[in-house]
Amino acid sequence: MKSFNYIFILIFSLFLSCSETPFSQSADSSGGVSKGGSTARFAIKENILYVVEDEHLNIFDISNENESLLIDKSRVGWGIETIFPFGDLLFLGTQVGVLIYDISVPSKPEYISEYSHIVSCDPVVTDGSYAYITLRTGTNCGRPINELHILDLSDIRNPIFIKSISMTNPRGLAINNDILYVCDEGIKVLDVTSKTNIIAIDHIRDIPANDIIFHRNQLLVTADDGFYQFDAITLTQLSFYSF
Repeated sequence: MKSFNYIFILIFSLFLSCSETPFSQSADSSGGVSKGGSTARFAIKENILYVVEDEHLNIFDISNENESLLIDKSRVGWGIETIFPFGDLLFLGTQVGVLIYDISVPSKPEYISEYSHIVSCDPVVTDGSYAYITLRTGTNCGRPINELHILDLSDIRNPIFIKSISMTNPRGLAINNDILYVCDEGIKVLDVTSKTNIIAIDHIRDIPANDIIFHRNQLLVTADDGFYQFDAITLTQLSFYSF
């Protein structure tokens, strides 16, 4: 029973943290499918838990279900807000850019590269080949900008900016193959097959969405008023649970 409770609490924590950082983040490198949200402050790989706080990346060993052990606390930057793991890569969204780390040895992240932008809040997701970043106003993160940025990760040691797209006030986002879902005035659905010619293909309106996960052809969405589930193909709402 203790083991079951531990697993339940861990899963619950991964999916429902606070409203501004509602999901923990993880990703499956198969098929380029996002399996976590873009605005969380913690993530897990194997028996290692990563937690970001302002300037630090905290690393915990959670192999013992009864006690987590802090094994490292490193100052890695300024204004760290979000964390997104993908395979052996860890993406840290900060107020001034994105930091990329190698976590092939989970307990010892190694800095690879970074992408810098003006001071702004910075959720990030990736499919392994490209990274997608939202920057928004209405926070204490800095200058007024509401955009989606796309980066080419062909050379992981030198991320290349491809394009920016104007948004209204974007928050979390998720990627599934060449379909990008962005929490902006609801949920905007974009075809990103061509990285230089992004096509808006649909829009779920009238929900105050904060973050989103694509999982098994469903969209799992946290919003100001609760938790939504949508069919990712038809965009039909499947359920709603108020907080």
